Amino acid sequence: MSRLAKRPRANHQQTAEALRQQPGVWLVVGDYRNSITAKDIAHRISHGYPMSGPGYGTPYQPVGAYETRTELTDDGTRIHARYTEPRKDVRS
Repeated sequence: MSRLAKRPRANHQQTAEALRQQPGVWLVVGDYRNSITAKDIAHRISHGYPMSGPGYGTPYQPVGAYETRTELTDDGTRIHARYTEPRKDVRS
């Protein structure tokens, strides 16, 4: 039985920077074979959680400034994200 070819790892630092430079534009974050992993990564991006552990941190700051969506592909799940202007607390 043959193994599946390795995929390139997503560079989240680079992706976050590209998103901040193009507010409102959807960009591909990466492709994942496992849809559960893709949904977890998308959740981490949109909520500003660390990508792989507390020591790694997250490049997706400020919290709440990123939106994500996933799409099924022929061989997995693709994550798209976009940067929105950081939300301001509105006080009445």
